[in-house]
Amino acid sequence: MQTGTSSLWEQESATASYPGLAQDLDVDVAIVGGGITGLTLALLLAEQGRRVAVLERNRVGSGTTGRTTAHLTASLDVEFRTLVARFGQEGARRVVQSVVHSIDEIERRIAGSQRDCGFRRVSGYRFDAGGQVDSLAAEAEQARGLGLDAEQVRDVPLPFPCAGAIRFARQAELHPLAYLQLLADLVQAAGGLVFEHAPVVEARDDGVTLGHGPRVRAEQVVDATHSPVGLVPAIQTRITAFTSYVLAVRLASPLAHALFWDTEDPYHYIRSVGDGSTILVGGEDHRTGREADPAARLAALEEWTRARFPVRSVEARWSHELFEPADGLPYIGLMPGARSRWVAAGFSGTGLTFGTVGALLLRDLLIHGASPWADVYSPSRLKPLASARPVAEENLRIGWRFVADRVAGATARANGDLAPGSGRIERIGGRQRAVYRDLRGDLHYLSPRCTHLGCIVAWNDLEKTWDCPCHGGRFHPTGKVLYGPPTQDLAHEPHDGEGSPLARKDPGPE
Repeated sequence: MQTGTSSLWEQESATASYPGLAQDLDVDVAIVGGGITGLTLALLLAEQGRRVAVLERNRVGSGTTGRTTAHLTASLDVEFRTLVARFGQEGARRVVQSVVHSIDEIERRIAGSQRDCGFRRVSGYRFDAGGQVDSLAAEAEQARGLGLDAEQVRDVPLPFPCAGAIRFARQAELHPLAYLQLLADLVQAAGGLVFEHAPVVEARDDGVTLGHGPRVRAEQVVDATHSPVGLVPAIQTRITAFTSYVLAVRLASPLAHALFWDTEDPYHYIRSVGDGSTILVGGEDHRTGREADPAARLAALEEWTRARFPVRSVEARWSHELFEPADGLPYIGLMPGARSRWVAAGFSGTGLTFGTVGALLLRDLLIHGASPWADVYSPSRLKPLASARPVAEENLRIGWRFVADRVAGATARANGDLAPGSGRIERIGGRQRAVYRDLRGDLHYLSPRCTHLGCIVAWNDLEKTWDCPCHGGRFHPTGKVLYGPPTQDLAHEPHDGEGSPLARKDPGPE
C-alpha cells in the first residue's frame, strides 16, 4: 500500500501475483478487498459451492494485513467492563466467544494445510508499569466472567520492572502474509477467483464496477475493507482512522514468545518473532493525517524501546492504519438501507481476529440467514448511541474545520526548495495545491482535496503518501488512490506560475 516503508513481513516474503480483470464477470458473491477478511470469507463461501470473486485494489496483502504485528488475541482494545456496560453481559460473552472461535479457526486452517505460517499459541499479558494494579484486577475478574482463561499475575516475562499484569492463556501469533498466501491458495483450489489491480469505484446491491471499466454482476456484494469504498455515511461517520507505528528490533538477548500490551497513553504493544531475538514494538498512535512529523513518532517509539530492551539494531520501521469504531465493536452485517450489500469494517487494533470473525459471521448470514453473533455486530445496531454520537459528530465536523484551518494557514512557498521525494501543501496564485517533487526532480501539482468528501490531504513524509485527516484515505505522491474509501485519484492540475511545467496527465508509479 504505502510507498515509503515496508514491514518485516513484506521484506521476508510476498504473496503470489494474481491476474487483473479485463472483462465483465458474473458471480454469486463479489468481495471487495484482498486482506484476511476477504480471503477468509471467499474460502468459506467457495467451500459451500458459491461462485466467488475477490477484487483487490492493489496487491493481495498490501493493506493493513501485511503490515500488522499479528497479535491473535481475545484481549480487545475496549475494556471488558466497558464492553459489558455497553452490550450487556450476554452480548459481551458472545463477542468473546466469537473472537476465541476466530483464533481456533485460524489454527484449524493452518493445521489442516501442513504449512507453518508462523502460528504459535502463546500467553498474552496486559501489563502495568505502575499505578493501575487495582484496575487490572477488576478487568481480570470481568474477563473470567466472560469465559476467558485470565488471571492477575505479578511476574511478567519482560526485561524491565512491571507492577503486574493480566495473563490471558491460549492467545496466538503468526506470520500474516504466509497465512494470507495459504488462504489465497485454498480459495483458488475451491474454485474461487482472486483478482489484483482491480479497483472498485462503485459498489451496489447488484454488483461492482471497476475503475478501468469491467463490471462484476453479483447476487451479493461484500465490502471486506476497513472502511467501505465510496461514500457510506452510515458506517464512515462511526469509525475513526488512526495511524500506528512499528519497529522490528534485534535484541542482544532473546525475549520469550508472548504478546504484551501496556496500559500507558499512548499505549505500546510487543511480540517476539523467529527465535525471539527479534521483537516487534508498536504504538504512538494518532489520527491519520494529523501528524506533521511522523518520523518524530517513530523516534519516540525507538526511545521508549531502547530504554527498556537490550537493543542491538533496528531492522525495520513502518506504519499502518487501523479504524476505531464508535462503540468499540466492528460493524459486520447488512449495510444499513441495503438489500444485498454487506460490510465488515472498524476492526480497531485486532484486525486479524475481528477480520476472521467478520468472515465467519458473514458466511453464516449469507448461507444460513442467521448467526448468534449477528445482533451484537450489526451495522444497524442502535445501542449504545451515547458512545457513538460524539464520534459521528466529530467525523462530520472535523473535515470541514480542518479544511478551513489549512486554507487559512497556508502560505505561498517557492517550490525550488522542495527536495526530491518530498511534498507539501502550497498556495499558488491564491489557490491550494498539493505539490510533489519526484526523484527525477519533476514537479507534480495536484488538487489537495480528497476525492471522498473534499477534505484537504496532508503530506506524510515517512510513507511518502498524501493522507486524508477525515476518513483515512491515502494517495500515492502523484495522486493515485492507495487505500481507504476514496475511489478516484487526486486531480492533476497545471501550475499557472510563469515558466512552470504542466503536471503530467498520466505520471504512473515511479
